Amino acid sequence: MVRLRAICLCASVLGTALTPVQATEFAADEFSLKATFLYRFAQYTQWPPPPRSAMRFCIVQYPQLLQALQRLPIQIDAKAIDAGPALADCDVLMVGLSERRALQQWQTWLAGRQLLIVTDNAEAYRQLGMIQLLTSPDGISFQVNLRRTQSRQLNLGSQLLKLAQQVD
Repeated sequence: MVRLRAICLCASVLGTALTPVQATEFAADEFSLKATFLYRFAQYTQWPPPPRSAMRFCIVQYPQLLQALQRLPIQIDAKAIDAGPALADCDVLMVGLSERRALQQWQTWLAGRQLLIVTDNAEAYRQLGMIQLLTSPDGISFQVNLRRTQSRQLNLGSQLLKLAQQVD
C-alpha cells in the first residue's frame, strides 16, 4: 500500500495521468516504475538546440527495463545497445552496468555527448551517471549530479530537482 501511494504521489507531482488500474499495474512491477521515472526524466530535461522531435531511449544491459519501457501506455522509441557507435541514436541512456572496466569503456564512448545518463547502480553513477534511481522498501527515489548534467549542456527542470532526494 505504501508503494502504491508513493507511485501515485510521484505520478501526480510529475504530471502523469494514471488511472487507479494503471497505478496498480505499475505497483506490481519495479521495472515499470523505473521506466516511468526514466520517461519523466526525459520530459523534464532541456537539451541544447536543435529541438528533438521525439526522445530516443537506449538501454545498456537491462532487458527488463527495456521491456517495461515498451509496455508503457505511450509510444516510446527504445532499444538495447551494447557499444558506443549506437549512441548516435540516443537521447537518454539507462546504464545497467556495474563492472568498472566496462564502465570505463562507456565513459570513453560517452565523452562529449549530450545524453541524459541514468542508472540504478552506485558505481555507474559515480563514474558517469547524471541521475541515479534509488530503490528502498518504501519505493523509488533518485539523486542528481547537477554538475555533470550541466557540463553536458543539459538543464533539468526545477520540478524534477525539487523531487530529488539529493542534488550534488
